[in-house]
Amino acid sequence: MTNFRQYLREHQRWVFVGLLFLIATVNYLDRQTLSVLAPTLREKLNFSAVEYSYVVTSFLVAYLIGYLFCAQVIERIGIKTGLACALLLWSLADILHAFAYGWISLAIYRFILGLGESFAIPAGVKVISDWVAPRERGFAMALFSNGSVLGTVLAPPIIAALALNLGLEWAFIIPGTFGVMLAAVWFFKYHEPKLHPRLSAAESTYLLEIKAPTLDDNVRMSMWEMLRHPLCLGFFIARFLTDSVSYFFGFWLPEYLVHTRGFDLALIGIIVWLPYLVSAFGFQLGGSASDILVRRGWPSPKARHALLLLAVCFMPLAILIVHTSIVWLAIALIAVLLAANACWLVNLLTLVSESVSARNVATLIAFSAIGGSLGGILSTLFIGRTVETFGYGLVFYLLGSVHLIAFIVLILCRRWHTSSLKSIM
Repeated sequence: MTNFRQYLREHQRWVFVGLLFLIATVNYLDRQTLSVLAPTLREKLNFSAVEYSYVVTSFLVAYLIGYLFCAQVIERIGIKTGLACALLLWSLADILHAFAYGWISLAIYRFILGLGESFAIPAGVKVISDWVAPRERGFAMALFSNGSVLGTVLAPPIIAALALNLGLEWAFIIPGTFGVMLAAVWFFKYHEPKLHPRLSAAESTYLLEIKAPTLDDNVRMSMWEMLRHPLCLGFFIARFLTDSVSYFFGFWLPEYLVHTRGFDLALIGIIVWLPYLVSAFGFQLGGSASDILVRRGWPSPKARHALLLLAVCFMPLAILIVHTSIVWLAIALIAVLLAANACWLVNLLTLVSESVSARNVATLIAFSAIGGSLGGILSTLFIGRTVETFGYGLVFYLLGSVHLIAFIVLILCRRWHTSSLKSIM
């Protein structure tokens, strides 16, 4: 234990990545509380699948709005204060859910929650790009991303147990209170590399390694400029297409299992965390595998693209879910999809962080996430109407195809960028 503490004192980057892991855990625990309780709340507050889609959409609209200015806020007040305030805001919003009296009030509280949570990924990726060198960045990004997995895994059993034993209100209040406390820990613990008061000599030397191939080291790019840049546009479109998969499984999986597979709240608490747990392997193996390729001499973009392509190959399994009546097989296929999607996401985020200078990372993450939020808004409204009218079949067919389209877009945009550089030279 003493050696471990000494290691952490000499390698502060892993302390901060660990805190990001906890913040991501709270982020997704707060986010998943509604989806776990959605079937129960729909019955208690008497609203339909379409109105539930409006509640979810309010979160995504706020997410999109937050991305428009979160990078500027982080740049102006710093990650220490910016992320602490965002965590405090969404934790208080989660507590407010306990006092919802209908779908409209629920939508308002979800809006506030989404506004705060929009800061989490841009801030986290910025911290990792500031503190972690490329040869370890995929692993660090996977560890950060696995916080979201842990939050999603913990949500079904914890939220179901709190709701069944203490009441629905406490399922929102207790996780929200934990988030308030974590905001204080982050604020008093985190330091930027240049401002850290107790940085070891070894870590100071290590930080000299951190430099990325950039679009422009000297200019801070605006989102309008990124919209005209091939690489940035590719990331925007890729997330527009594929974030809908994450949002579907995050917001609709308990609904699907209740209304199509016959689950109840207790069974959701027992079973639903398993596919989310499997996705942790997608994050960790996907991030670590691309790091190994980089250490073996592969150019970083080529290594990240190789793992993106691997993830693409598994996504058509979504179609099989529609055609099986075996519940355990459907759950297993969902687990594989979540793992493949996790591998996709961690390598996409790592690729984004390595494509621009450090000062532009948060802006590009936010810019690409706006695409993801737009895709999530449109897909959520589409899913609400489709499920109400036709069921889930068409939804799963679309889930199996969007990653392939996104991968093709990424390759074409990178070639467009390369050809434009050659024409300039």
